Amino acid sequence: MTPTARRATAHPSSNPTRAAHRPARLAIPTAIAWLVVTANPPTAAAQLPSLVELSAQYTPPTQLDGAQPVQSQIASYDVAIHLPIALSGGRLLLPGVAYHADAVAYSQLPADAKTHDTFQAPELSMMFVQRLPDRWAVMVRGGVGIAGRLDSVDARMIQYSALALVSRSISDRLMLGGGALVTGGFGRVLPLPAVSVRWRPSADVLVDAFVPAFATVRYTRWNRIEVGARIEATQSVYAIRDGNRWPCTAQPSDDPVTAPDEAMASPDACLDHVTYTVASAGLLAGVRLTSTIWLTTFAGVTLYRHTQRQDRDGDDLPGGSQHPPGATVVRTSLAWRLPGS
Repeated sequence: MTPTARRATAHPSSNPTRAAHRPARLAIPTAIAWLVVTANPPTAAAQLPSLVELSAQYTPPTQLDGAQPVQSQIASYDVAIHLPIALSGGRLLLPGVAYHADAVAYSQLPADAKTHDTFQAPELSMMFVQRLPDRWAVMVRGGVGIAGRLDSVDARMIQYSALALVSRSISDRLMLGGGALVTGGFGRVLPLPAVSVRWRPSADVLVDAFVPAFATVRYTRWNRIEVGARIEATQSVYAIRDGNRWPCTAQPSDDPVTAPDEAMASPDACLDHVTYTVASAGLLAGVRLTSTIWLTTFAGVTLYRHTQRQDRDGDDLPGGSQHPPGATVVRTSLAWRLPGS
């Protein structure tokens, strides 16, 4: 899953008259977005990401499949920044930049083995929102980035994503949307349907879902504290370049202890990238620090985890599948949200 557009959320807003008294450097992009959002709150706000979001996630050590008792622990970090640019005719442009990193630590390995690995995924994106008559709206987003260890970079590390979504505000409490999501890179293209739902059964409760990425139910009290539940799914693909090692490259001599002939390359068994898929569910709690800045913590468990090693054509390598056991997940996020979202 593309990191992206990873956790776009929408939350209750603060009073716009209070926002006018913030420093100008913070108020300018917020005021621009506010003009667009208030023109059609249920439609526009539901589709817009936070202006700035920082998050850190921790997954404790878990046992990996295999004969050796190896454990892995993952720490993930995300930064996303979007700048809203208001255009004429009810249009909004949001260029964005995002960075995701997974730092993996291994334990119980042989003394000469690598115990740490860092996978990184920077991305540039552009989002376009067009309001239409009768409470309709169209949103189009495109993103491109690279993903891998980044100790060496090549064109095959490029990933891309595209999303097109048409939505309509049925009422001030209900918005429905549908469209298509396409991700590509590393020799594969994955098209998926996309469904968006934003429903307020009451003034304090919000149901927000974007399938296939997440579904959230939140209850907000005093416009300052929120609690709720969330289920989410992500997929990350990272390039791994071991071109100077067997089986990607023939070695000067064969190791007589092992069955394969290392003096001959085996391109079909050469590792090109790894795909990591995870689904999680848990509870969340947040507090509004200022009129538009929220601090939120998510604590849950993984329902499904799968790591697959693949070649340059996207085919699975023999023995390259791992199904780590379930684990706890804790994530803390600091977000500068749009008013009305």
